[in-house]
Amino acid sequence: MNILLLHGALGTKRQLGYLADSLDHATCRSITFTGHGESPVPEEGLSFALFLADIDAAVQRMEGPVHLFGYSMGGYAALLWAARNPGRAASVTTLGTKLVWTPEGLQKELRKLDPAVMEEKVPEFALGLAAVHGPERWKELVKRTADLMTGLAAQPLLTDEVLAAVECPVLLIVGDRDTTAGPEDTLLTARKLKDAGVMVLPRTRHPFEEVDLDLLITQLSRFWEGTVGV
Repeated sequence: MNILLLHGALGTKRQLGYLADSLDHATCRSITFTGHGESPVPEEGLSFALFLADIDAAVQRMEGPVHLFGYSMGGYAALLWAARNPGRAASVTTLGTKLVWTPEGLQKELRKLDPAVMEEKVPEFALGLAAVHGPERWKELVKRTADLMTGLAAQPLLTDEVLAAVECPVLLIVGDRDTTAGPEDTLLTARKLKDAGVMVLPRTRHPFEEVDLDLLITQLSRFWEGTVGV
């Protein structure tokens, strides 16, 4: 069984390190998207075209279909890749992925993506970003991430037609207290997919650090085992 783990915005593959170490399967890989970690932010900015190319490069090193797991932004990329690569994705699981973008939702997210406000209001988080992405790069990454989200709100990539092109089984996971992804929007998106289920985690907000990872691993394993032969 091939598994590929995809991190969220402002993260790296280390965000999913516990999952990678805990999943007892033949092949489990995780990647760091272009512009994150030690990878410099491209002059043209961030794009899902770059992220899909990152996924392509990782999948090429695997034999056979791959199960994609993506947290937040990583889940958005996973669904896009599955839609464009029928037969290569064994399944897609998203966790806390914002699947419906509105002007109001965009503004709410952009308020969280101001480097100056981060340094003032959440200095420990800002220091963490500097340590992971570099003291000279993290602010640029935050700004480029804001640009990426602005583009998604103006022209969503996961249109109804794209979602309908996803042929593999999909599991959309969201916390009941996740105000970023939203359980209602997650359910709405599931209805547009051919073979999708929704799992709502109790007493869980958006940050990955608040997810019960032991519960998540159990549910992921059950889902993947259930897709065998589908």
